[in-house]
Amino acid sequence: MTRDESLERLKDKLTAQEMRKVLTQGYSDVSLSIMANKGKVEARNMADSIFSVQSINKLCDAYADGVIDGQELDRIIDFSRFQKQNEKYLDDFLDSIKAGMGHITAARVFVALAYEECTYAKAMEMINAHVYYSTDQASLSVEDDIARELGKLGVPLRGCEGFNYTYDVDDVEWTIERKDAIFVKDYDLAVKVKEYMQLPDWEEFRDSVAEIIADYPDRNITGEQLDELRKGFVQTQYESRLLEKMKAEYDSYIAFVKTKPPDEIIASAYEIVTKKDILEFCEFQSASLSEKQYNALLSSTNTLDEVYETWCTNSELHALYDIGLALEETADDIQYSIDRRLEEEKAKKHEPPAESKEAPAPEVQQKPKHKAR
Repeated sequence: MTRDESLERLKDKLTAQEMRKVLTQGYSDVSLSIMANKGKVEARNMADSIFSVQSINKLCDAYADGVIDGQELDRIIDFSRFQKQNEKYLDDFLDSIKAGMGHITAARVFVALAYEECTYAKAMEMINAHVYYSTDQASLSVEDDIARELGKLGVPLRGCEGFNYTYDVDDVEWTIERKDAIFVKDYDLAVKVKEYMQLPDWEEFRDSVAEIIADYPDRNITGEQLDELRKGFVQTQYESRLLEKMKAEYDSYIAFVKTKPPDEIIASAYEIVTKKDILEFCEFQSASLSEKQYNALLSSTNTLDEVYETWCTNSELHALYDIGLALEETADDIQYSIDRRLEEEKAKKHEPPAESKEAPAPEVQQKPKHKAR
């Protein structure tokens, strides 16, 4: 169909104002031909789109090349009459399909971004990670399993029935059964919940967070805040494990000292008091230790003995608050020993086999040659 033929057919489908736009704004021959072959409603939608003409031309080229189908083109154009927030992601959308992304999912995500405050790349990343899914109502919904966990956290959720009707979610299961979309204020929160759900202590962590945010004015929390709460939770867990270990070591030490004669008990007074101070520091204060340092301390056969040894040998440690430094130094020393042992084991595995020390072969005595007579 020629350009003139397309324009002639469009006269019966478009208003005078729409026709003027079509004639003056630079629609390509491909776009005009597709518009002319559409029904009256679809043709007017294309003329009424608030997307730039360049974007309409790109979409029509994609349709003509089989990148998207007619239904997807109509849907994108339909929503583009009201919002163009997603227009900036048009190239990303089309490129993703050419790179192998399913065109149905890609088109639904692209339309959803007309209303979602999210980039196309991030939306696709969350879709591929099964954190969100794209709905038929131009939105991104949290996956059901994550929505359930968000509900147990006590985070406010919104449900959406159809396109316009939204409501506060009071019963997550009820909303899931209705197949309504579920929204959470912070995208990253859902991403982090998905990540932490894989951990064996997720339920314990989730319940501890629920208790904390119950006191928040709006009970909202971000993914970044969840990360911070996770760090605090892990710190507390390590502190508890280390304290429990060192208490057992202290009790064992005291039981051993009690078996000694009085003069030896008196001679052990400094060690008894110092170890008690180390124990009380661990019970009532927090040391600035990394997970690796905690694991190093926990790997020791007798952590309390090693920390006490560090305290006695480092002349710069005096005040009680220096016990935190003694813990750090001890952890680093233990880790150094672990790393060195691993390196030695690794080196042994790569050593060339030792040469066999066989006895040298005896020299063969050559008989002297007789001179010719």
